[in-house]
Amino acid sequence: MRNWKLFVGLLLAFALVAAACGDDDDGTADTTAAPETTAAPTTDAAPETTTTAAPAPTTTAAPLPPLVVWVDDKTGPTVETVAAPFTAETGIELDITVIDFQDMREQITTQAPAGEGPDLFIGDHDWLGEMVANGIAAPLDLGATASSFAQVSLDAFSTDGNTYAMPYAVQAIALFYNADLVTTPPTTVAELTAICDDLGDAITNCWGIQGGGAASDAFHNFPFVAAKGGYIFGFDPATGFDVSDVGLDSAGAIEGVAAMEQLVKDGYIDPIDEDDAKQLFLDGKQAFFMSGPWWVNTWNEAGINWGVTTLPTLDGSPMAPFVGVRGFWVSEFGENKAIAEEFLLSYIANDEAMLTLFEADPRGPAWQPIVDQAVGFEAFAESAANGLFMPNVPEMGNVWGPLGDQILGVRNLTISAEDAMTNAADQVRTAIAGG
Repeated sequence: MRNWKLFVGLLLAFALVAAACGDDDDGTADTTAAPETTAAPTTDAAPETTTTAAPAPTTTAAPLPPLVVWVDDKTGPTVETVAAPFTAETGIELDITVIDFQDMREQITTQAPAGEGPDLFIGDHDWLGEMVANGIAAPLDLGATASSFAQVSLDAFSTDGNTYAMPYAVQAIALFYNADLVTTPPTTVAELTAICDDLGDAITNCWGIQGGGAASDAFHNFPFVAAKGGYIFGFDPATGFDVSDVGLDSAGAIEGVAAMEQLVKDGYIDPIDEDDAKQLFLDGKQAFFMSGPWWVNTWNEAGINWGVTTLPTLDGSPMAPFVGVRGFWVSEFGENKAIAEEFLLSYIANDEAMLTLFEADPRGPAWQPIVDQAVGFEAFAESAANGLFMPNVPEMGNVWGPLGDQILGVRNLTISAEDAMTNAADQVRTAIAGG
């Protein structure tokens, strides 16, 4: 933890000096006449002198501008809670704007370079390549605080030796189940389908998967791509992602998606969209729902009896989900980069604030001191341990549309797994090549 009072004091002192230096319009130094001297009677003692000091110039420090923060409706209350003590201690106001998270990325990339963006904003780690390439993300020095974060969360926000955001959540999907229907959660896909067979007409749908547009969601369907060794881009820990190595049409990717295709044909996965799948789960007409911890509050508020377990294995292979990280970024275009960094370290990077963030939006906490207090997170942590790091390169933006659209075709049984993954890989390669 840095000495925040000293930091702000130095800023204010700098402002005072700047104001003082600007008092004289002509830029010349203020001068006073030589001191008036009155001679004493002749004695052996040294003459006594009196001086009249010139009055000290009056200076007023320019007020520091407010710290502009963009958050979503879940992180906003936590930031608002710490705003009061922050302002009381520093005199700096917070200008907090709540933005729909789905719009955050576009708003940042268009408004920040124009000087209309925030000093601080929240975002996902897979934005990293774009944010760095466009000069939007400012590097952060987390100092000793870095040791309190999960290493995967720091790695997700790091490139070329710099860290560009302070993480607060690590997320991976797992398998929710209706505990009134399922007494023993499955560990394999074969066990899952056997449970659904036993339930028979008691359920309308067996296995729901989060996604929009009849499940055209590459993120939530990726575990099938990865289950047999499929991947997005080749990866080397020493050199990072190799975007010239596209693995969507690899043998493993095709085999994994073909297994999903068969589950659709056999009636275990229906091509329904997220809203329908969610409602069936809430109504007790669906045994399983594959998604992330952001649904916990919804299930609890509905009062349903639910459980969560790791993703099942497919023919002995783990269904590896994407691992994503969310954090606070400092904008390179902001007016208060240094203050924004210190605000994060002094007011957000602590047990109380991090636990509040988790409770408001229950994803896995990146702040390790509170992991034991994140009740119910264990299954998501285990799924994340089997997961694959979501590529944090700009080229990942070329993957979501083609992969999601082709998986939608498989889910609707309008295209085979092999053709779909071949198409997706070709479209990604073409997009990266600039075609």
